[in-house]
Amino acid sequence: MELYMCGFNAHHQLDHDQDHHNDDITQLRKVLRSPRLDVRCALWSSTVIQSDGTLLHQGYRPLGLSPTLIDGPPPRNIKSIFGDTSGVLGALAIDGSLYLYHDGSQGRVGPEFRKHRFPEESFIVQQSLAIEHLAIADNGEVCICTNRASRKRRLSGNTPSMSDNTPHFLFSPPTAKVEIQLFSSFQSLLSCEPATANHFIQTPLISLLASATSFTALTATREVLTFGSALHPQCLGRDPTVTSSADSPCAIPFLGGIPIGKIAVGGWIGAAVSEDQDLYIWGGRAGEERRMHALPKHSDDEAVRLVDIDGGVDILEVGVGSGHVIALTAEGEVWAAGDGECGQLATGEKRFEEDWIKLGRGRYTENECIRAMTGNQFVAVIDSAICSNCINIQEQIRIYLTWYFA
Repeated sequence: MELYMCGFNAHHQLDHDQDHHNDDITQLRKVLRSPRLDVRCALWSSTVIQSDGTLLHQGYRPLGLSPTLIDGPPPRNIKSIFGDTSGVLGALAIDGSLYLYHDGSQGRVGPEFRKHRFPEESFIVQQSLAIEHLAIADNGEVCICTNRASRKRRLSGNTPSMSDNTPHFLFSPPTAKVEIQLFSSFQSLLSCEPATANHFIQTPLISLLASATSFTALTATREVLTFGSALHPQCLGRDPTVTSSADSPCAIPFLGGIPIGKIAVGGWIGAAVSEDQDLYIWGGRAGEERRMHALPKHSDDEAVRLVDIDGGVDILEVGVGSGHVIALTAEGEVWAAGDGECGQLATGEKRFEEDWIKLGRGRYTENECIRAMTGNQFVAVIDSAICSNCINIQEQIRIYLTWYFA
């Protein structure tokens, strides 16, 4: 497998050998080759790459910019790695344990993930909670999802629909399985300060993502919930009301009754791909000078737009950056739109693309692209028809990663 990167590289988070006088990589560049590769975390100033059974940190660290290995639990036991503009902050294990990132400045050879132990009097310990999801918004706000049954087998049973657009929380949750809590900062969570908000829902979450000022969740019933700042309602994909306020996890009405397979968010934009392989996009910042045509117009009645690419081809994957979107079609082609002024669209130029442009077959690979691995700042495309979960992939398959930093 081969790793290709492009985009903003001022902290050498993409390519350590890049000329420091040129911070942008405008075309995909091969930077790593390994039998198995995955990108576990993509941040403004650093990235964490899984190569075989090791984790490699690239980009900014207090001790320097050289790539270095991260010690800690086996990568297979790590569910997610997270951070903010300052760099990597920690990792969340599959069993719900929280690990903090230590850069090795106290005499260690390199960085490591150390298990964090909450105080005995904390709500995490007192209620025997495990953290299932953790996301950090660009404004520093932190959202966690905990489940009282998560250290055992998750309770079975039917889950209610959330498509009625009512707030899905209870002030007295005797039967609620999942709790969503918000904190003003990551340090507030570690210090076990009172949460700024608590919401209880019946349906477990598949994923929880953060954008500039809001959070987006995909539930086990394949519905999309959004919640966050009322100052930027367009990022929620819905109009806040008295019964469905901006700060409460509520379903997006436009997507009601549509089973969603995947979500992606970044900056001020959100996107979802349905199980029927349709692409939906919402968001954008009020007053912005340039705007992708794929985004809903301010004059639209709906806050979400069904997007047609190349006449309405099926969409398999979507990735959202801080101001741009990339989509992988069922035909193995990659299309992009939005901000490319740091080279993150891999066109070889620095410019904004209002309309979709094709980046797939013929531009950086002669083969058919069949999968994209998405994140807030990158998209990975595999150009050979192997399993969809990127496990047990043969050695010579190439992964192409387009990184988004704006």
